[in-house]
Amino acid sequence: MKKRKRRKKRRKKKMIGNSELIIIAIVALLLFGPDKLPELARSIGKASGEFKRASREAERELTEEFKETKENLNLKEIETKFVEELKGKKE
Repeated sequence: MKKRKRRKKRRKKKMIGNSELIIIAIVALLLFGPDKLPELARSIGKASGEFKRASREAERELTEEFKETKENLNLKEIETKFVEELKGKKE
């Protein structure tokens, strides 16, 4: 008998479709009313923008720290090799 390889099914990320988006809009309209809805959308947009800016800033800082750490490790490695060579020449 041949052994069959079991393939793991990859789950696709589920996106919100048009029908779901319409339902969410109707529920929001019913809950908050037509007067509050534009204000709510503005505040959600501002919060989303702030979140994106903060995540970009955090990513930039982490990348910069990673580069500095990598450079420091390379310098330490070079220094260690240099000291070992000097000790080898003295002996």
